[in-house]
Amino acid sequence: MQAIRIPSEKWGRVWRVLVASGPITRLSQEPVYLVSERQIRLLRRKRLPFEFVPVADGRRASPSDG
Repeated sequence: MQAIRIPSEKWGRVWRVLVASGPITRLSQEPVYLVSERQIRLLRRKRLPFEFVPVADGRRASPSDG
């Protein structure tokens, strides 16, 4: 799993793609979400904007972070 930030100007379009592709988790009041590798590939394939965000302890989230 990866933490990403969705730009506010494209939030609606990116959000709809993510919700249609599987579960996501909001990590903060900001538009920061925990998504799967499959969802990252989908966003890249559709050329939708996002940026990676480090998780609270400074690392990227991994599948073992449960």
